[in-house]
Amino acid sequence: MPHPARTTVRTSLSAVLAVLACVACSPDEPPVPPQTDRPSASPTPAAADPVTAEVVLGGEPMSLEIGPVAVTDDVGVLRIAGPADAQLQTGLWDVFISSSPGANGVRLVDLAEGTVATPARTANDRALATWVMSVGGPATDAAAEAAGEETQVQYVAFAAPTTATVGVLLPHGGGLVQGVPVTEAEDAGVLTIPVSEIHEDAVATAPVAALDTYSESAGGQVRTRSTEETVTVAIGSDVLFGVDSADLGPQSDAALTAAAQQVAAYDGGSLAVVGHTDDVADDAYNEALSERRAQAVADRLASIADLGAFDVSVEGRGESEPAARGTSDQERAVNRRVELVLTTLQEQATQTSEAPAGTLPETTGPVASGEGTVTIDSGNGVPVDIGVREVRRVGRFLVGSVEVSNTAGAQKADGSLFSAGPWGARGSLDAALLQAATNLTLVHGEQRFYPVDYLVGEERRSPLADRIVDGPEPGTTIRVTVVWPDPGTESVVVDSPAQRKEFTDTVSIDLGVQPFRITDVPVVEES
Repeated sequence: MPHPARTTVRTSLSAVLAVLACVACSPDEPPVPPQTDRPSASPTPAAADPVTAEVVLGGEPMSLEIGPVAVTDDVGVLRIAGPADAQLQTGLWDVFISSSPGANGVRLVDLAEGTVATPARTANDRALATWVMSVGGPATDAAAEAAGEETQVQYVAFAAPTTATVGVLLPHGGGLVQGVPVTEAEDAGVLTIPVSEIHEDAVATAPVAALDTYSESAGGQVRTRSTEETVTVAIGSDVLFGVDSADLGPQSDAALTAAAQQVAAYDGGSLAVVGHTDDVADDAYNEALSERRAQAVADRLASIADLGAFDVSVEGRGESEPAARGTSDQERAVNRRVELVLTTLQEQATQTSEAPAGTLPETTGPVASGEGTVTIDSGNGVPVDIGVREVRRVGRFLVGSVEVSNTAGAQKADGSLFSAGPWGARGSLDAALLQAATNLTLVHGEQRFYPVDYLVGEERRSPLADRIVDGPEPGTTIRVTVVWPDPGTESVVVDSPAQRKEFTDTVSIDLGVQPFRITDVPVVEES
C-alpha cells in the first residue's frame, strides 16, 4: 500500500530557545552585604599557577586564566579570570541550568578516568557559581584586588577532583582546556575563595557522572550503548525477522555480524540475549515470540562468533520494556528488537586490528577534505563555512574543534545548525538540547559514533559537547567543541546527517539540519 501523505512542520529552534531564555529576566534572591575584613595576601605555589588559554567565548576572542581548582574537604572551587570589559559572566552561563546569569555552564572533564563533573548545587537546586547576586566577602575582595582593575574573576564549585590536573570545558565555544592544576585551598592564596562567598547556602550535591558512548551501524539497525556497567547492543527485529516470525531472514547476517563485532571487542563476561516486541497482540503471545527470537539470535551468534568466554543466557520480555513510548510505526519499530546485554569487568573494548571500514552512508550535503571547508545554510538563510582541521586523541576519546565562520552573511547565523533538536539524546525529549551540538558525528564505514554523553537524571542525557551553540555574527568565527569515542583510526570523517522526527504515521518534523561531511580529518596525539 502507498504510504499516507505526511504533514511536514518546520520551526525555528533558536526562536524556542529565546522564549525559554526569558526566564532569566529577574533575579530571585536578595543580595547579601559583603564583609569588610580581608585576609592577608599569601604567595601562591607554582603548582597552583593557572593555565592561560586563548579562547573564543561566545564569538569574542579573549585570553583567560583557568585554574586552579582549590580543594577544601570534598569540594573544589575553580577560578576563571578574564578581561574586565569581557562579557565573561554571561559567556559562562547556561540558561538551562539556572535562570540567573552566572558561571554555571562550565564542566570539569577527566578523560583518563572517563568522568565529567557539573557544578555543585544547593538544596534548592541552585548551581554554586558566581553570579550577579553572589555573597562576596573578604576573600573575594582580596582576590579582586590581587587580580587588578583590568581583570574580572568568576568561580564555580565542583566535587573535588582526585587528580593533580583536570580538563575544563568552557561553554559557548570556549573549548576544552587541559592541564588545569588542582591544589589545596590553603596553597592557592588569593587565587580562590570559600564556597560560602559564592552562595549563602551550602553544597548539597556535587554531581560526577561517567561518560557513556553510543554508536549505530547497519543503517541504524544495530545500536550500541556502552556505560560503566554494561554494553547493550540493540538489533532491530525488522531486519532480523518477518512479521510474527522467529525465523531469521536473509538480511539478518549483516546486522548480526555487526553486533558480533561489538561483543568480540571484549574478553568475556555474562551475555544476556533479550527479546522485545511492540505492543501489538497480547502480553503472553509477545513474551513467547520475544523469547523465540532471542533464542534464534543466540544460536546464530554462536555460529558466527566465538562466545566461549561468555556466560550466555536467553530470555524474552515481550512488550514490558519499550525503548520508545508511543504507538507510531517508527516507535513500534524501535521497540521490536533483540538486545545483547554484556556485563564485563573489562573497562573498555580490546583494541584489536581495525575492523573493515565498509561503505560510508550516503550524504545529500556538501563534502570536503580535512584541509577544506563546506558551506551550508545555518538555518535562517545565513551561509556559514565549516572546517575541522584536526581532532585530538586523549585517552580513549577524540576531542574535536569545529570552526564555523560567517563570512558572507549580513546578519547573525542560526545557532541550531548542529542540533538534532530536543530529541538529540537518542530520542528522549529534552528542551535543553535545542541548540546543542548533538548531530555532529564520526562515521567509520557503516558505523556512526555520536558525541559522548552522560546521565543528568534517570533518563536525560547531556552531550559532552557545546550545549548551546551561539551562531557567529557577520565577519566572525566560532568554535564548537565535541568529544567522541575513539574508533582507533589515523583519520576520521566528521558527518552531520539530515534529521526528521516522526510523531505519527502522517505527521513529522523536518528539523532543518543541513547535512555535510568532512573527510580525512587527521587524528593527533595529545601532547
